[in-house]
Amino acid sequence: MHRVLRAATHPALPVAGPDQSGATAGTRATAGAAALFERVREDRSRAILDLGPAAGSSLRVYGRFARWVRFADALAEATSPQIWRPMLEALPPNPERPYDVVVAWDILDRLPPKARPALVERLTALSGPEARLFVVTASPDHPPLELLHFALETVDRMRYEHTGLPHPRHPPLLPAEVNRLLMPFEVTRAFSTQVGLREYVAVRRGDGAVGSA
Repeated sequence: MHRVLRAATHPALPVAGPDQSGATAGTRATAGAAALFERVREDRSRAILDLGPAAGSSLRVYGRFARWVRFADALAEATSPQIWRPMLEALPPNPERPYDVVVAWDILDRLPPKARPALVERLTALSGPEARLFVVTASPDHPPLELLHFALETVDRMRYEHTGLPHPRHPPLLPAEVNRLLMPFEVTRAFSTQVGLREYVAVRRGDGAVGSA
């Protein structure tokens, strides 16, 4: 049975996006998501945690692989230091097993650098051995202007919608910093998209220490 915590709350607004097209939404190929699932069997035995808002299209994709699906909608809270820590602590454990797949859309960018290791620590605590992690960040060469909402349309295509909300200004995350930050998740694949995003696929290795950027 799929468990959905809550749906998206921010409507798409007509603000220019990462490709500067002026469109409020778009779809793009996502090599990262395809790599995330390419070795995951479609036997619906997995548990998946998506840190974004609930999306029916994502749920249909996850349903091919997972019996348990949770949407945390952490994106709505990640820009407020006053409520981010309680939200982090409230990220839901799966009641029956650790998560096998975690999807983290555009969260690391919006957190202050000092807050990022706490997120990775929490995700490590919620995930099982060899869990797979999908992370989307802004490309260092394309500082984001606003916050976006993401969802999967198919296993290799994602949809993004503009929120009209300004993106926090933090130093860009370089690939080497992401590699260190995500430990004990080891980055195995990384991709750049045509809309100014970086996609990382990582696998949890043992119970090593959490890294810091």
